Amino acid sequence: MDTFIGVLTITWGFFILYSSLFMMKKRDYKSKSPIGVSGYFELEFLFRLLNGVPWQLVKVLTVSIGLSFVTFGTILM
Repeated sequence: MDTFIGVLTITWGFFILYSSLFMMKKRDYKSKSPIGVSGYFELEFLFRLLNGVPWQLVKVLTVSIGLSFVTFGTILM
């Protein structure tokens, strides 16, 4: 079971890395939805807070999240 979850998190991490490095453009790092639409106020507030940060920093954060998934999956296996 650990191997399956490890492979799953590594795959998920590579998908995040691929998307953040090659597929996402500048405009994809900015949220344009109004607050209160989805009902998850915490996440919407977080996305609003990240809108004030330069897009390069958000991209670095996204890449580091992908790398952490790959690292966690490798350790788990």
